[in-house]
Amino acid sequence: MTIYSPDLNPIEHYWFKIKHEIRKVTPQFKDISMSVEHVMQFI
Repeated sequence: MTIYSPDLNPIEHYWFKIKHEIRKVTPQFKDISMSVEHVMQFI
């Protein structure tokens, strides 16, 4: 089995950015689902 390296997996970078954006906008919305919906509109 090969050693797992998140740095070599591009999807890890995308998930990091998505989670970061969700955390930034969450205080503006009533719940997390609204935050996710808002962020996904811009992807």
